[in-house]
Amino acid sequence: MTRRERREQMRQQQGRRPHAPATRHPRRIPGIWIGFGIIVVAVALLLGAQALGVFAPGAPPVDLKAARYDPQNEVIGSQLPDEGNAHIPAGQKATYGTTPPTSGSHWNQSGAAPVPWGIKDTTLPDEAIVHNLEHGGVVVFYKGLTADETSKLKDLVRVLTNNGFPKIVLEPYPQMQDARIALSAWRWQLKLPGHDDVQIVKFVRAHYDGPDAPERGVR
Repeated sequence: MTRRERREQMRQQQGRRPHAPATRHPRRIPGIWIGFGIIVVAVALLLGAQALGVFAPGAPPVDLKAARYDPQNEVIGSQLPDEGNAHIPAGQKATYGTTPPTSGSHWNQSGAAPVPWGIKDTTLPDEAIVHNLEHGGVVVFYKGLTADETSKLKDLVRVLTNNGFPKIVLEPYPQMQDARIALSAWRWQLKLPGHDDVQIVKFVRAHYDGPDAPERGVR
């Protein structure tokens, strides 16, 4: 075989060799989609934080020791007859001489009464919250308030509970007929036509853990 023939044979063999596969580069996600994804995640986080109340305005500062909140030398509310403090089985109904109640028979079973202190958005059984009154707490009832009035009342209750008066329950009370806000302590009650921070704070200061409560000092 001549030199020319060998070169021709080599060229033919090289032409039949398989080509190496082309390197495939991963598809790049356009930057605009990355930015869009970041925005979606950020919005979701903001909405979640808002739902948890992270951005809700805090309760306004209130000096509970200010002179205008001092109940000294005043009778705040009305003193009512003591209806006793008998314990009855959870679920059993009781009859009270006042609406809302200020004393009387009540549940005593763990998990049913007393109820946890704090702000409630549903009405609790009278037989449960009377046990809270027995412990020297104050229950604040409201009906027919505007959203703004309800917000102010809740803010004031937060200030009170965070500044030495933790034994407070706030709840809506649709069966109340002669007031829009009422406060009960054991044997004491104050009814108001609307939100009045001065009278509310005075009542709490005057009757919180008061001497009339059979189990004052108990949480």
